[in-house]
Amino acid sequence: MFPHFTVYENIAFGISGKPNKERDEPVGKLLTLINMHEYKDRYPYQLSGGQQQRVAVARALAPKPDLLLMDEPFSNIDFELKQKMRQEIRSILKVEAVTCIFVTHDKTDIEDMANRIITISSQ
Repeated sequence: MFPHFTVYENIAFGISGKPNKERDEPVGKLLTLINMHEYKDRYPYQLSGGQQQRVAVARALAPKPDLLLMDEPFSNIDFELKQKMRQEIRSILKVEAVTCIFVTHDKTDIEDMANRIITISSQ
């Protein structure tokens, strides 16, 4: 997240090519989806790790991608928060109907997030 941007501005960054009025609706929808509407004027340092993670996902989803790549998205959060975030992000991706390539070394992440699994090994 950009530390000098509010939650709203971080999400809107993904669709910065549009006029402000055209950004309000999609950003508002994403704020509601990630349950962060009341935090829209806060800065990243004022948020928990899980809240920051949800805002980062919303920013990535703002331009309506067909495919999202997540590389070790839960590597720096504690076990309890990781469990909650897996469920929340899986739900958000389903609602937005976005295909996600999820890179991880954590077997539990794989089991909780995957519809299909591809294993790549260096051996």
